[in-house]
Amino acid sequence: MNLLQPHFIDGGGALDEEAIRHDVRHAIAHGFSGTMPMINWTLPDDPRWNELHRITLDEARGRLPVHGVVAGADPERDVEVIRRLETLGVDLILLAVTHAPDISAEDLHLGLRRRIEATGLPVMLYAANGPRRSFAHLGPAGQPLDVYDRLADLGNVVGLKVSQPVTLTSTQQLLERLGDRLSIGPVNLDFVPLLARSHEIRWSGQWNAEAIQTPANPIGVQLLQACASGDFAEADTLARRLQPVLDLFFSIQAPVIRAGGHPWQHNRYYSWLGGGNGGILPPDPHARPGVVPELDAAGRAAIRAAFAASGLTVTDAPDDVFAMGRAEWARREEVCLQVPGHACQPV
Repeated sequence: MNLLQPHFIDGGGALDEEAIRHDVRHAIAHGFSGTMPMINWTLPDDPRWNELHRITLDEARGRLPVHGVVAGADPERDVEVIRRLETLGVDLILLAVTHAPDISAEDLHLGLRRRIEATGLPVMLYAANGPRRSFAHLGPAGQPLDVYDRLADLGNVVGLKVSQPVTLTSTQQLLERLGDRLSIGPVNLDFVPLLARSHEIRWSGQWNAEAIQTPANPIGVQLLQACASGDFAEADTLARRLQPVLDLFFSIQAPVIRAGGHPWQHNRYYSWLGGGNGGILPPDPHARPGVVPELDAAGRAAIRAAFAASGLTVTDAPDDVFAMGRAEWARREEVCLQVPGHACQPV
């Protein structure tokens, strides 16, 4: 399952509907089992929040499940967002809400349960270790196992996303405690061939899965299929092939997540290399200054090298196309072609 980043016209105003639809089709081409609009730039009080979901749902309908994220700190406001997501027609809700660092186990349970019981939609819990989403006083490595154990008995709690920096030991503990009731998806694919030998693992999400495969070579999807079918010889072969792209992704992503951000522009570049729209994103308004690394020429070259090392063929288009985005590039090319005798070179 992947994340769907928004696209904007002229760097941050109106949504670029054509570009968003392009990336929905790109997620379908990858063989993903779900996509989730990423709302950092269009929070629920922004009119574009509704529009981002409307476009995604319209393009995905019947071909790809669409998930909604609830990421607030106030249960009652989050319930309002859940009801709006229900009205829009999402298929599942990721409960990625935040809490006071010193919250008690009972208050954490009650706050999460209030949100869960407000909907009949399937709900996915979120095991993380970033600020306000992990709690050292409530469980090993910050994972409140007893709270999740109680919530797993609720009828519409169906899954648990395990964020990338969560340790192998913690992921194993989550699987042992909850795997009989919840479908658990570790983001860190490096763990999957090992853990799938003793636990059922059929998915990984929601994350920038375009970082480790292309539609022509969906080796991440193939790895999960091999693990689900018990073909661990094939899984181990695919894991070795994945290692270059997976190592690079982890080296960039994990430190930024621990600091409370995401390297969104890097993630956009991964997607573009395999055929995604691309385009420069506005800065994440929720990340602290200095947390998110710049995507410079050396960084782009390293990503291309990792893809090549994993045998992934990527676009040979120049990075100018990435900076503009495929949809905008095509629109400017069309304008150029309408001018007799004009050499079409969008810049």
